[in-house]
Amino acid sequence: MTVAIGAVSAQAPRQWPLAPVPPDGQRVAPFFDGFYENEDGTITLSFGYSNLNREQTIEIPLGPNNFIEPKEYDGRQPTSFPVSPASGDAQAAASGRRDRERGVFTITVPAGFKGDVVWTLRHGGQTHKVPGRAKTGAYGLKWPMAMGSIPPQLRFKTDGPSGRGPVGIESPPLQATVGTPLSVTIWLNDDSKRTDEIEIKERGPARNAINVNWFKHTGPGPVTFDPPKANLKELTGTAVSAITFAQPGTYMLRVRADNFGRVDTSAGNQCCWTNGYMKVTVK
Repeated sequence: MTVAIGAVSAQAPRQWPLAPVPPDGQRVAPFFDGFYENEDGTITLSFGYSNLNREQTIEIPLGPNNFIEPKEYDGRQPTSFPVSPASGDAQAAASGRRDRERGVFTITVPAGFKGDVVWTLRHGGQTHKVPGRAKTGAYGLKWPMAMGSIPPQLRFKTDGPSGRGPVGIESPPLQATVGTPLSVTIWLNDDSKRTDEIEIKERGPARNAINVNWFKHTGPGPVTFDPPKANLKELTGTAVSAITFAQPGTYMLRVRADNFGRVDTSAGNQCCWTNGYMKVTVK
């Protein structure tokens, strides 16, 4: 099920439908992607974003231009908004279309929570804000999907704990040195119990069991991933990236593993990917 509440703009510019869209100076907007009901009664809210700029990553530090209310939930959101197509949709990438990045982070509110969790972004003279809420079942998210697909398991150690879905898992704290690549390995397993054991179907040029994308989530300077993406042909395997930092400071990185190669999954269907978060102190 595709569910999303788009951002409300305080200064929404008029767009002529046939006019070419400039490559930069466009809006960066937050989105609410839906909620999960947990067994203990708590609710997990899922958020993503859209960056329409084509030629530069937009950095919006935490503070008056990037904040969440109530304040107790502030700080989990990204500060770096890359320009590359991030939906895992190969057709979108081939066409140059800049799609939304879904389920970038989550916030869990207590059982009985009745208010809204509002994310506000300000960029280029525009203000966009979006409420996260669980007041209607239309925005409820769940898996498995029609054929049984679920988000893959992600581990930071071969025998370590695993995460699944947008909530994902966070690695133990890491340390790095400016200019020296930090090698990070993740272990992946797609353990979906599918009802129809047909071969993995193409959604684009490649036939992949699991796709991996690496992102800078927050941090003061540029981050380079080598490689920034990886594809697994099997349902179990590892992915490695050498990560280099240009400036010292504290960073949060995110790695997303998905099984969008299956016919019943995609980012637009809010299934099936898993986030891994890495806090890195760079000296």
